[in-house]
Amino acid sequence: MSKICILDYGFGNIKSLQNALKKIGYSPSFFSEKRNENYEFIFIPGVGSYSKASNIINDPKISGFIKKANENKVKFVGICLGMQLFHTVGYENGKSKGLNFINGEIIKFPDTFILPVIGWREVYFNEKHKFLSKFDKEKFYFVHSYFASKVKKSNIVSMSSYNKFDYVSSVSENNYFGTQFHPEKSGDVGLEFLKILIKDFN
Repeated sequence: MSKICILDYGFGNIKSLQNALKKIGYSPSFFSEKRNENYEFIFIPGVGSYSKASNIINDPKISGFIKKANENKVKFVGICLGMQLFHTVGYENGKSKGLNFINGEIIKFPDTFILPVIGWREVYFNEKHKFLSKFDKEKFYFVHSYFASKVKKSNIVSMSSYNKFDYVSSVSENNYFGTQFHPEKSGDVGLEFLKILIKDFN
């Protein structure tokens, strides 16, 4: 059974993620409670401001924990803002530094769009991770106003569309996997997605 940590850094719906992981058979710990354990997965959730989250996640207390986990090849899963923080830089309320796990920048959707993007959208998975092919064209729950841009094709796992505007909805690189959508809020399909991801992502 994988040991899972949820990075509770002050952003996001950590309880819904905790409950989702419990439903599929895991007992996740929170960083604030058990930061010195060895984990197989670290989940970085998040909803809110990239700039504020950047300041917190780059604090030495948290960045040190992330650095050590990286050295131990722990697998990271970023959800929504957590996935955005994987990238190099974000432009919400100015320019802010990301974790730079994956090259790319986080920018706002065109001003002509009604924001935030809220609701269920189809996710189109490519061939990067064949174990996710069963989820191709399934609908997952989204809520966001920014998206990942200038991402290398080799890092893109799936795309989605809003107002006929195609954008990256999941990414991966080495031990990092990020989703713009919320699997923990996507009902049974989201729970199955989390189960398969934890089982087969390596």
